Amino acid sequence: MALTKYANESAAAGFINNSTPDTIITAANDGVTIIKLVITNVTAAPVWVSVYCVPSGGSVSGDDFKVVDKLDIPAEGGNFGGAEDIRDLAGIFLETGDTLRLLAESASSLKFRVAYMEES
Repeated sequence: MALTKYANESAAAGFINNSTPDTIITAANDGVTIIKLVITNVTAAPVWVSVYCVPSGGSVSGDDFKVVDKLDIPAEGGNFGGAEDIRDLAGIFLETGDTLRLLAESASSLKFRVAYMEES
């Protein structure tokens, strides 16, 4: 069994969706362990994010599979906004087919950066 480290982030013009949770990781092979998730706010006001760990074949409905509920990401001065390292997710294991999904309070507000290890 081998472990491979990966990193993923919002596209240059991409933001976390505010209507349907965005899938940012789909676990493949023998699963994924989350190392770090950082959310950055690019606006002048606080904006919340919710995080879901959805099992293979599952879907988000209400609070089902929600692991972080409406965490405020602070606004800060400058072009980069505020950032929050969501430490509660470090070490969470997603089995093959499971997904990590994010939902923002408002559009064009939040970006993400995630690091994870994939087993194969």
